[in-house]
Amino acid sequence: MKWKGRHADIMARFEEALAVRNEGHLNLSGLCATIGVPERTLRLCCAEFLGISPGRYHLLRRLNRARSALRRANPDTASVSEIARDHQFTELGRFAVAYRAVFGETPSSTLRRVSNGTE
Repeated sequence: MKWKGRHADIMARFEEALAVRNEGHLNLSGLCATIGVPERTLRLCCAEFLGISPGRYHLLRRLNRARSALRRANPDTASVSEIARDHQFTELGRFAVAYRAVFGETPSSTLRRVSNGTE
């Protein structure tokens, strides 16, 4: 059971490292060096605790943050592309496809729905 505590500690360091990094592409080797674990160990911990890879988790985390920003934004003054870029999505087409796959709607629908007060 000692390894479970160690893995939980690794996951906490992983979260902390992601919180201070502001990058679109996950540099897994650099991240692993920062938190002091081999890449294989981080992959194992993510599979154990999250059920997904570190890269997938990083993408979902960014998408969720972008969704929150879209929900808070004033559609009269904000744009989807601006919010996407603020969350390090440089390829806006890929952002829209990933967003729709995860949330079942387009980013612009999220922005408009909030403005109409239908949420």
